[in-house]
Amino acid sequence: MNRVRQRTGRHARAVMSDHRWLLLPLAARAAWLHLTDIGDVMPELRQPRAGQSVSVNEISRLLAASPEEMSAVLGHLAERQIVEPVGTGWRLKAY
Repeated sequence: MNRVRQRTGRHARAVMSDHRWLLLPLAARAAWLHLTDIGDVMPELRQPRAGQSVSVNEISRLLAASPEEMSAVLGHLAERQIVEPVGTGWRLKAY
């Protein structure tokens, strides 16, 4: 069975044309782009089931960032309604 290859960054054009893009710091912009790509292969980032939201530590690990930096970035993204807190973790709301 052939698996369809997905290009990384396929959401970039849509994300970068969003009006919220200009309001974000660079770290939050980079995180948003990477999170949209991760959301393609990790559905619990977009639609978490009960008790399976993605934690700050997990997002930090996926993006190779420190949890302190990621907490600040998630704060900026939550302020613009790009991510939202779900239980003990986060959900990507805009992708």
